[in-house]
Amino acid sequence: MNHTIIYDFETSGLNPFYDDITEIGCKCIETGKEFTCLLKPLSNQLLNKKNMEITGITNKMLSESGLPTMKAYCVMFDYLLEHYDKDSTLSLIAHNGRTFDDIFLKRAHRYLQENGNHTYDEMMNNIVFIDSLLLSRLVHPERYSHSMRSMCATYNITNEAEHRAMGDVKALCSLWEYLIKQLKAKGISTDSKTIQKLLFI
Repeated sequence: MNHTIIYDFETSGLNPFYDDITEIGCKCIETGKEFTCLLKPLSNQLLNKKNMEITGITNKMLSESGLPTMKAYCVMFDYLLEHYDKDSTLSLIAHNGRTFDDIFLKRAHRYLQENGNHTYDEMMNNIVFIDSLLLSRLVHPERYSHSMRSMCATYNITNEAEHRAMGDVKALCSLWEYLIKQLKAKGISTDSKTIQKLLFI
């Protein structure tokens, strides 16, 4: 069975090559199964005041409730592995994923590899990554902004917890449904691999 997982990371900053994942959110469209957790920053750097104001995630929350990096990564990849079948397609959807979330995810996988864990190598080599921001641009070329907030406003989607991982995931699940409907209305295949090719990823 093909599975499509919407995912989002909250992070300590906007540099996907340097900053830390502080919260993970994932939801499988087909099964409805969710996964979320807070993480202790890998670099042990404290969050700055602006970051805490935007996300509502505090250093105290991460200290008291955050999982150690290795454990959090393993639990996340185990969740993905539950939905992986080499004879089917596992698609991961993130808004602005190509230049942000996907990079963090691949860094997390590399961290596991560097620590001797190769359990997820085959899965990672076969995941279909789709950036819903790029799909929004394809579906709505007339729009100036394709940010999550802007696209949610277009489709009257309420994000109950903006800038928290599961809040953004649930909002993107709703947005994804609308984008898929737009593709179908245009007579475009909604197969994940076809969408990936359309977005030149």
